[in-house]
Formats: sequence, structure tokens, C-alpha cells
Amino acid sequence: MDISDRVDGAHTTPSPCGRYLAYVQDTRLRVSTLSAPERHSNEFNIKKLPKEILSIIWSHDSNRLATVSHTLIEVLNVSDASSRVRLDNGGGGLGHFSSAVFLDTDHLLTIWEFGRGRIWNLTTGRSTEIGEVKTTCSGSSYCMRPNPSRHPSNILATLFRVAAEDVLSIHFVEQSKSMPKATLPSADAQDLSWSPDGRWLAVLDTPTASVNVLFYTPDGHFYRSYTDTSCVDDRGLGIKAIVWSYDCRKVALARYDGGVVLLNTKSFTILASIAHNTAIEHSALEPPHQAPIWREHVSATNERTYSLATHPVSPPLSRSKASTEPSELGVAEMSFSCSGEYLATRDERMQSTVWIWSTQTLSTHAIIIQHANIRSVQWHPTHPELLLLDCGESILYILEVTSSSPPLPITVPIPGTPALTWLNTTIIQPLTILAATKSASRLLFPSGRPTNASPSNNQPSPIPGAETPFDEDTSEDSIMDLLSGRPARSRRSEQSYTERIDSEENAAEETVRLDDTFRAKRRPLEVSAEVDPLDDSQIF
Repeated sequence: MDISDRVDGAHTTPSPCGRYLAYVQDTRLRVSTLSAPERHSNEFNIKKLPKEILSIIWSHDSNRLATVSHTLIEVLNVSDASSRVRLDNGGGGLGHFSSAVFLDTDHLLTIWEFGRGRIWNLTTGRSTEIGEVKTTCSGSSYCMRPNPSRHPSNILATLFRVAAEDVLSIHFVEQSKSMPKATLPSADAQDLSWSPDGRWLAVLDTPTASVNVLFYTPDGHFYRSYTDTSCVDDRGLGIKAIVWSYDCRKVALARYDGGVVLLNTKSFTILASIAHNTAIEHSALEPPHQAPIWREHVSATNERTYSLATHPVSPPLSRSKASTEPSELGVAEMSFSCSGEYLATRDERMQSTVWIWSTQTLSTHAIIIQHANIRSVQWHPTHPELLLLDCGESILYILEVTSSSPPLPITVPIPGTPALTWLNTTIIQPLTILAATKSASRLLFPSGRPTNASPSNNQPSPIPGAETPFDEDTSEDSIMDLLSGRPARSRRSEQSYTERIDSEENAAEETVRLDDTFRAKRRPLEVSAEVDPLDDSQIF
């Protein structure tokens, strides 16, 4: 495994494309490539100190990024340092900025602390008022329709609260127009989410409502509801969270009683019900159908090993007594692999245990019992068989679910307890993990750093620029072989590094001639023609 040098900076945020890192040092926002994070390639002066910044956000195409603070939002163009937009909160008549999100490259949604929402056109400088966004949700009160290649129109769905009623609004971002608002039959909507293919819109109601989940078509028409009649929780709580599979064939509903319900996305009927039992007993099943249970052991020298447990097994409980807080009941976390073939879940009662379910066979695939409570479970964005476990001990665990091997522990050499995150690398790029604390970060390359990223190089990769692709023939080898250091298979001959760079530069030049988004199309900012007399915020 290769490890980058320590990068001192706050709010380290990777780009959606998986090529760049952005972080703040003093009053400078720096951007570096993942192949050489120790050497920043671009640097921008900003007005706010790291302690004043709430977050750094990227546009979906990784061309713009913004720093968000309570009083100022600065939007920068990664490829054009002279292009800069500042949204000043003025006298703060609407309260502080609470959040901001890119709807696309040229449109930014800002939300004030009291719910007022506004969409800014970063090219023309105009803005559109969208009303009072609901601020009492436990989940998200707004979301963009995904899959823009299939659905060219940028559509924003938003929840409002008007006269004690939930209202759904469908807004066309580029046209600055909205469809007629629809009043929802919900008691107190808590979350709004699109299916990954953009065909369905789900509204999650308060867990005490009789009807828990509402499904709508993209134009805001009601299609079907789901009522959780099988809930056995004596508190009367229903659905806690909703997660869509990436193949858009299933949707998982997490319940407060510790169960999970799988629905198909054609008729939204039940496929299977999952229960997290405090005693795991598969002895009655045939050996091929018994899920392996891996238990971690820690020696006096802090050496981590795993053993296969025999049935029955009782995972350790997280608490000595039952909790009465709704946030500490039921399913703690659940997520689908990028192929939708596997579902990983955790129960609040047994936070050191992760269950892995097969959505193809609708059965338990494997169970992992860690020594410490698990902080997060993450599937790789493009490798459907790789799962990362973070227990908050500066040790990352990588599990290849298609193999018969236990998780592989890897020590993270950074002080504190860094948060571990997969970066969005493709199948042919090397695996990359971001380990970040509040003031520093490092990149981990379990299968080796890209070949052109040697620390001895004097020049960092340009931004934007093409990274050297990882040898695609390594995908034929087991990923766990690469992580554990076992020898890989021989690779066939291919183009030299110089030949690849030449061909990539030629392709890039042709692309720029066809569509130069940030130079040929950039227009000077205009003063907004739509001015709210109560709004003293400014864009300049």
C-alpha cells in the first residue's frame, strides 16, 4: 500500500469525478490532484478563515467549487481563476446562510436559516425566489432529479410547509418556472428522494403517521403509498429511512423496530422482510446456505485477526439498557452496493455488527462482528464487491464480499481518528481512500499509487488534466491479492506512457474546440432584474 504525504488543511473535500481535492489553508483555497495531493496545482484567495467556513461544495461536473459561510458564499471556476462569483448576505435580513448546493454548473441553490430559498444563475447574475423551504425535516427537503444524460431538463423537487400542510413543488431550473404546487396527504413529511433513474419521487412521512411512504411520478402526481402494518414496535413508530438501489430495481425501508423491508420499484410491493436478530442461528440450514460469521480478535500487541464463529452466535449489544430516543432506535445504517446486488445494514442495538444481504437470493450473505463499534459502512462507487468499514480507530477494513476471506485491516498513519471515505475512482483506476481530520488529510492507495505520481516528480498534474490510467489488465486479478501484496498476473504489452499522453492531449484539444464552457460561453454578470424588497443579499 502507498500513502501520500500529510496535507495540512481544513474541510478537505474530494471532487465528484474523483480526480481532485480541495482544502483550505489560512485564507487560501487550494486544489490538488489525487495523484499528487502533496503539491497543490491551483490556489485561490478567499475572504474567510477556515473556522468561519461551513463547507466546501463541488459542482457535479467538478468544474466549479464554492466555500460556504454564514455571511458569504464564494464560487470559483477550477479552470479559470479569473472567474469568481460572490454571494454576500448583506445585513442578514433573512438570517444566515445555512446551506448551498450546486443544481448544475451554472445554478446554485442557497437556503437561509429560516427556510427562504433562492436559485442563482451564476452566468447572468439573476436569481429566482422559490419560497419558504421546509426546515424541520430529519432528511432532505429538496433534491435534484438524477440521471441528467437521460433527462435533459434540470428539475428540482422541494418540500414546503404552508398553513400546517406539506406542499410539493416541481421547479424547472433552466426555465425558472414551476409546475402548480401539490398539497401532500402527509402529516409531517421528513424526507424527499428521487430514484436513481429519475422515474420516481418518494416522500417519507413522520414515523407516527398511518401512511409512511408516498410515491409520486416525476410530474408530481400521486402513484402509490406504503403503509407499515407489520411494525411490532410498541411505540407505534414506522419507517425510519428510505434508500434506493443503484440499479433502480429495489427500494429499502428501514424501520424503528430493527427490520428492513425490500420493495420492488414496479408495483412497490414487498419482496422480503429482513430482521436483525440478537441471536444468529443458521444450524438448521445446509452448510452451503449458512452465512459465514467473521469475528475480529485483538491481541495484547494490537494485532487484528479474524476467525469463523460457529452457530449460534449472539453479537455484543451496544447499550446496557434500552434507549427511548427515536434516533437511537431501529436500523442505524443501510446502503446498497453500486450494482444493487448486496445490501449492508447495521442495527442500533448491535453497532459492532454489520449484516450483508444478497438481494438476488434474498438471504444473508455474510456477517462481520468487529471488536469496536462501527462508525460507517461504505461501498465502493464503482467496485460492487468492495466494502469499507470504519470503526474510528485509525484502521480501515476492506472486505471483498465475493471472496471467502475476512476483512483486511490496514492502519492509517495519521494522528487522531480520521474519517475514511472511498474516492470515486473507476474500474481501471487505482483504489483510493481519503483519511481526513479537521486539520489534515492523507490519501491511501491500497493497490499502489498511479505510476506517474511518484513524489520525486517536480511538476504536479495540471487542473483540469488527464491522469495516467491504471492498467486495466489488473482488473483480472483478485483485488484482495493486490491489497494483501500477493503477486499479480502478468500483463500484456500496451502503449507507452508518452504515446498515451499524446493521444489524450489530442482528444482534449478536439473537445475544447467543440464546447468551451467556461471561456467562449462565459458572459459578464448582470444585475438581477428580480429584486425582493425584503432581501438585501447581493451578488457581485
